[in-house]
Amino acid sequence: MTKITLPAERQVGHLKVLRKQRDISFSEFASLTAKEQLEIIRAADGKKKFDLLLNSQNAERLVPQLHPQELYLTINELGSADSVELLELASSEQITLLLDLDCWDGDKVSDVLSLRWLELLANAGEEKLCQLAREIEPETFALFLKKHLTIVRGLEAYDDDDAENSRRLESLYDIHYHSEDAAKIIGALLNLWQEKEQETYLLLMEMIRSENLSVLEEESFNSRNNRLLDLGIIPHHEAKSIYTYVDPDTFKPGGKIDYRLEAEELHSPLALLAKAEPNNLLADILGAGIDHETACELLHLVNRKLSADRADIAEQKEISGKLREVYDILNLALEFLSGNDVARGDEIFKTTYLLHLYQLGHSLLEQRQARARRFLTGPLYQYADFPELLFIDSLLEKPALFYRAPHGDHPSDLQPVNSSKTLALVDKRLDQIDALVNLFSGQLPFTLAEIEQQSQLESVTLAGLFMTAVANRVLGRDFVPMPLAAKDLDLLHKLTASQPETFHSFATECLALLNSLSDHCEFFGVYALELWEDFFTGFEDQGDIRQSECFLLLE
Repeated sequence: MTKITLPAERQVGHLKVLRKQRDISFSEFASLTAKEQLEIIRAADGKKKFDLLLNSQNAERLVPQLHPQELYLTINELGSADSVELLELASSEQITLLLDLDCWDGDKVSDVLSLRWLELLANAGEEKLCQLAREIEPETFALFLKKHLTIVRGLEAYDDDDAENSRRLESLYDIHYHSEDAAKIIGALLNLWQEKEQETYLLLMEMIRSENLSVLEEESFNSRNNRLLDLGIIPHHEAKSIYTYVDPDTFKPGGKIDYRLEAEELHSPLALLAKAEPNNLLADILGAGIDHETACELLHLVNRKLSADRADIAEQKEISGKLREVYDILNLALEFLSGNDVARGDEIFKTTYLLHLYQLGHSLLEQRQARARRFLTGPLYQYADFPELLFIDSLLEKPALFYRAPHGDHPSDLQPVNSSKTLALVDKRLDQIDALVNLFSGQLPFTLAEIEQQSQLESVTLAGLFMTAVANRVLGRDFVPMPLAAKDLDLLHKLTASQPETFHSFATECLALLNSLSDHCEFFGVYALELWEDFFTGFEDQGDIRQSECFLLLE
């Protein structure tokens, strides 16, 4: 028996889709109310959503209740072959928005996609086509048709005495189609509309003849943008305001005006918002339930980010990733403002525009990334060791990530910077890197510039330079990273590998020396000593050491 998954609680009152589940048959699904069926349908994706809709006796009522973007994602997952049945059930408003979402390339209608959609609609049946002709703005169809045909002659060319006209009873217009596919697809549409929707047919044809393509496209583009604005989808240059910097130290929460007016006519976006799960404080807030207007505001914010990042709104993976980023940034802002207090966080979430909270969270990251960029463009970056390189490069990723170096039994990992705890770890590492910059910019008895004049430093890192200076000191020379001879490696190998207590004493003295120069660089000393120990204890035959790639500076 075919089964589907039923949430234990028959309501989608929150975004954490972490419910106990059980399997039910399609017959049991059919016994549920339309509202209960819709909740299960919204929790499904792709083919499963499609199957549920078609197995519902309420399909004609349920499909028009889907959010246009939810329907758009489903159609893109299904492909054109299975999408026709959904289009037959979709409202004219939904189909208009599908065309808005899929058929434009910048400010121009795509020739390829517009013809593809005309073909899809043509397959939806005569009844649907007639409904769309009556209910969709005529400018939309006129533009789509004008992309693929030219009207050579129209009604004014008719003359009862014209012998040629007597042979043209099948059509009121002479039409030149731009391709065979266009002639086949659009010809069938026009024949149907001429027969059954004559008023609309004549309006479209005269609009195609009289309107300049560029003017018609510009007017349609503006109308399309206004419709998308209701979904929070705005042009890229406007959407980038989501990344406006605000000073975290002076940010004041609150000030949100009632959002019900913007959300009043919109479909429920919960199915889209459930494509990623919030964590930490935001999970607790959303887990208690949010109202329709807040859900719409949240989707508007996600759509603004999609526009700002030029993301593909047809890809579910892209939607989920951007939604995850929005949740993470909002959580960062809420934890910063509330100190992880759920009640305070909930109050801030309800009384502050989510766009402003996102800008705050982004600014908290931008502060840290600015510090990372200073190191990236500074003289030490080219000599940075692996942990520092990975940390800086990961922090400057989009989205920002925190690289945690291996420690003890814990392997290295990458994690999103989405909580005050992780932000504190980022701050600690940035402070360590600042200390490292200070160490090599005046606290050591040598500078990089001096060493660069005397040696080739292409493959040596900061740890290698420091330990080369330590090696010279051990060998009775000045504490500077002057290149070592091959024979020096033999002596250093003997010092390190001969007796564990000898190396332990050496390591203690090394860290003491480093701590005398800087109070905050012990992390660097520990890493440098690990490199030293791994290198000098990794050879059974002392002669092999001269043939290996050494992290120290050599002659």
